[in-house]
Amino acid sequence: MRRSQNYKKHVFCLEGDWMRDMRDTSSVRAALTFLRHNFGIKYIYRQCTNVKSLEHYLDQWKHAKYKNYNICYLAFHGEPDVIELGGERVTLDELADMLGDSCRDKIIHFGTCETIKVERKKIDRFLRNTEALCVCGYKGEIDFLDGSVFDMLLIEMFQKYKDVGKLREYMNHYYRDMVRNLEFTLHYL
Repeated sequence: MRRSQNYKKHVFCLEGDWMRDMRDTSSVRAALTFLRHNFGIKYIYRQCTNVKSLEHYLDQWKHAKYKNYNICYLAFHGEPDVIELGGERVTLDELADMLGDSCRDKIIHFGTCETIKVERKKIDRFLRNTEALCVCGYKGEIDFLDGSVFDMLLIEMFQKYKDVGKLREYMNHYYRDMVRNLEFTLHYL
């Protein structure tokens, strides 16, 4: 089983634009603010609208001063093997190249539709290349509210577990219906 070094895990969140209508203010930031105010979980939040900004912020995240921000929460539109940034697409392999082996003791959470709906060997390659503690996300299409609520539960539960296998067991037991309906999955080596 893979174990985290710490219980306390802060969040590094990169979010894309959800809607084409600029009047729509949908954002996962409100969920992160809720977690900070109620559970003391700190976060860094940045919006990414293109691959260049994604690469820039991921490079910044690698700096030692952000070592306690060990949950990378990627909130974008997605499809199998892809996160979407405006009109641009990034595959899991391309994302792994951007991250390099900088994810030791870090969690990568895809708050996206279907991005990790891929063969297990692709997820294992991503884990090996990035050295991430675990990768999790949704294999199906998700509703924004349902996904945001589950993401809050998940991030808060990551604070209580070092062993990601035990966390997966807990989520599968106590939130079985949500896990099944959202097609949530968590992988580790």
